[in-house]
Amino acid sequence: MLNLITLGINSGMVEKSRTDNSLLIVMFLFVTLIVLVNIVVIFGLLKGKQTRLKLGSGLLLMYKDQGVDKYYDETLLGNYNIRYNLFIMVVTFTGIIAIAVPFVLR
Repeated sequence: MLNLITLGINSGMVEKSRTDNSLLIVMFLFVTLIVLVNIVVIFGLLKGKQTRLKLGSGLLLMYKDQGVDKYYDETLLGNYNIRYNLFIMVVTFTGIIAIAVPFVLR
């Protein structure tokens, strides 16, 4: 959400930033905010991905020990990884768009 909100704010400031350098500085501050927040979000998603893999693998081992592993599809672990990768891609690309579009419009 922050990427989209910042995209709107920066795009709205483009026209006046051509003549007012203080608005250009504000745009760069928002870019810095986008970069920092996206880095935190991506690291959080990567850590969540690792945690989910460890928990799923442990659960699968427990199911195998108890002889009920046939009820858990191992491909789910790969599906979870794909889902996390897709979330990371969405965050990355919306961040890039939120940074690039206002400066292209300028």
